[in-house]
Amino acid sequence: MGIKVFITNISSSTDIKKKQRELLQTLESLKIEFETVDISDPSKEEEKKFMRANSKPAQEGKVPLPPQVFKDDDYCGDFDAFSEALEDNALYEFLKLAPPKEVSQASVTVTGGKSEDE
Repeated sequence: MGIKVFITNISSSTDIKKKQRELLQTLESLKIEFETVDISDPSKEEEKKFMRANSKPAQEGKVPLPPQVFKDDDYCGDFDAFSEALEDNALYEFLKLAPPKEVSQASVTVTGGKSEDE
């Protein structure tokens, strides 16, 4: 299953739209595979209930709002936790993913070789 990002395509809140866009663009730019779940889609009512039951609201007594991030069925966090993990270079830990293998770059300098003119 992998990473699931719960979003809404129907929101009057520019703050929610901005957070969703930033989160999704960050995942895309890092080539992290994910699935979006639009909780405003009436056919996604069960997913919406799952998100609300398993997320933590920003304030006590409130309903959790998108975007919310899960790894399979494990809750990772909301946008603020995502943003903090990104700033702390701990995004892969936040997403419960193994960090990508680092690719080393080598440079080669050739010295003492014959030129084509010789």
